[in-house]
Amino acid sequence: MIILTNTTDKIQVKLDTTVTTNQFRCFASYRDTTTTSIVPVRNVLNTNNTTYVDLVDSPAASTQRIVDYISIYNSDTANKTVTISFNDNGTLYELFVTTLAPCEKIEYQEGLGFKVMSNAGSVKTSLNQGNNPASSTLNAVILGSDVINNNAVANTIQDVTGLSFPVLASKAYYFKFYINYSAALTTTGSRFSISGPSFTSLCFMSEYSLAATTTTRNANSIAYDLPAASNASSGQLVGNNAVIEGYIIPSVNGTVIARFASEVLSSAITAKAGSVCFYQQLT
Repeated sequence: MIILTNTTDKIQVKLDTTVTTNQFRCFASYRDTTTTSIVPVRNVLNTNNTTYVDLVDSPAASTQRIVDYISIYNSDTANKTVTISFNDNGTLYELFVTTLAPCEKIEYQEGLGFKVMSNAGSVKTSLNQGNNPASSTLNAVILGSDVINNNAVANTIQDVTGLSFPVLASKAYYFKFYINYSAALTTTGSRFSISGPSFTSLCFMSEYSLAATTTTRNANSIAYDLPAASNASSGQLVGNNAVIEGYIIPSVNGTVIARFASEVLSSAITAKAGSVCFYQQLT
């Protein structure tokens, strides 16, 4: 239960960086109680980048404001860290801090506390015990719409926007991207890789279509955007598959994202909606 008792108490929300496209959508419902009444109240607002906004404002004098429910939804196209704080007359106390991927949200419910919901509507969980090894559930991020690379410069690598996951400094992660893609022509090749924050450890492999019965395989890549060159063809126009699998320990907080390129200028390689990224925090 969260109770605001003073006229200087409030619950505030901010993001760690400026949004890419859309501010996060926030909702709160609460009860104002006095010696004679109980009045239900709700509030809706958007975040304001790195500036705190008042999600639950201060109660009136002689009133207790009891917070029943809070929802903060990532309607942006990039991962952001959300901080929910209790403001005691200008002194801030962090209540909950987490990184949300697109279409994920934080929920607070009276009696249950805070939780993070995945883009599939399931609860994300993590077992953290100080410096001891820890693990989390296997999470999935699903690409919501096609992403096209038909750059006018051949072999220009770009993000598969929407197919990414958040990471924290010094934590170990396993990941696997499974990308279904199409090619404008079977003579148009491709390459698939990843990018992300600086790291202390990184190793991954990638494998993707070359011909009807063969693939290009890159083992033990230890830097982002490898391989440097695209292969020479695609097995078919539709139904090609790319797999990127590996392990990372980032040195700073950030986002790991799938990347791809087209071998031929202005000839599209299209990462298809429904492609998926699985990831798990290991420590």
